[in-house]
Amino acid sequence: MPVVLPSRSTPIRTYSAIALFLVVYVGVLFVIFAPRDMIAVESGVAFYGAED
Repeated sequence: MPVVLPSRSTPIRTYSAIALFLVVYVGVLFVIFAPRDMIAVESGVAFYGAED
């Protein structure tokens, strides 16, 4: 009589790992393809030059 293994349900950890991978992947693509104006950071140097 052959032994039949029970069907393995997909655990939530698998789905969370896939979701984390997709979020990181989309984030990296966003950083690579985003326009420079969208992710540019202005330094505080402009504030030091202004006199009150």
